Amino acid sequence: MAPSAFYASGFNAFGHLSSDSDKDLTEPRELASFQDGDTAKLLFAGWSETTFYQRGKKNGSILRLGSTKITQEAPLPDLVTGFGDHNGLLGILSRKGGVAFTEENQVEAHKATADSLSDEETPGIAYLAVAGNGHVAVVLTSASSPRSSILEFTSFDRFRQWFDDEVNDLHGPTFDHTVPGRIAQLVANVTGFVCLTQDGNVYTWGDARHSSLGRSVAETQAKSPGLVDSLAGIQIKKIASDGWVTAALSTDAAVYIFGTGTPGTQHSLSCLDGLNSMEAALVDIEDKAESLDFLDVAVGDGHVLLLAQDGRVFAAGDNRNGQLGLGQKSSTYIKDWREVIMPDQRCCIAVVAGPKSSFFQLAES
Repeated sequence: MAPSAFYASGFNAFGHLSSDSDKDLTEPRELASFQDGDTAKLLFAGWSETTFYQRGKKNGSILRLGSTKITQEAPLPDLVTGFGDHNGLLGILSRKGGVAFTEENQVEAHKATADSLSDEETPGIAYLAVAGNGHVAVVLTSASSPRSSILEFTSFDRFRQWFDDEVNDLHGPTFDHTVPGRIAQLVANVTGFVCLTQDGNVYTWGDARHSSLGRSVAETQAKSPGLVDSLAGIQIKKIASDGWVTAALSTDAAVYIFGTGTPGTQHSLSCLDGLNSMEAALVDIEDKAESLDFLDVAVGDGHVLLLAQDGRVFAAGDNRNGQLGLGQKSSTYIKDWREVIMPDQRCCIAVVAGPKSSFFQLAES
């Protein structure tokens, strides 16, 4: 397979974007490269840590950069994502529902305690997301009904107590939500959650301020998952969310955005100007009198990245730490989409956003 490299820009106080310096990066700089790009994945992008995974003949390896600098054998095969908070990586999930937690800087596969269910009966975790307010939402692999159950805990510690000893009613979730259809993706932002079902519908819940839910709370209250009506009828295939902004990528290569850029300031994306709290903006970037189609989207804490089908990247939003990758002379906030120039004019194949950082996976020419 072809090799690839991950480049990064933005907040770098912990050296998690570049080990050569602790200064912010205002232009994309190479962070890690892999000989087999198809086996490499960025699992977690946090405030102080970046975690990569590369599949191998057995379980593969995990590379952690920044406040924690460790390379270890992956405790589970076929990892799909990591989860964490402002302190760093808390754990990882495998494709088959296995979970491994960070224990004293090592990521270790979960083992049932003596007082809990056996390993075979311990529930697998299909999806897990940690919001900025500490709440944790979980979807179990054991759910088999046409309606999906989402468990919500008020802290990661409460989730771990339940997961390690789920037969104890004292450790139950604070909320047990239900949404129609099977879950395809679950993400979190600063005070809430967004989930995507396999039939392409988007549901939001949490703090309703700053248009962050993208829907009315008259019929379904803010603390419960409610359908984003402005996206109903549009087949959504990926969601991304952080801060107070959520983006949705449709199967026909369009991107829709709702929320608020930076609450409490005059800063907002131009595409969100004039929208009410129940509307989503259709992103329209023209090139040669035609609107661009998109392959990927990522959202940080106030900034958005778009990957067009031709491999070009566009960015907008908060740029105080250079996270948009537009160079030193760029403004601290960009309202309109600007193209991010990739090193050596290389083609970008995926984008990821950390809270105040951006990551670009580039294919070798």
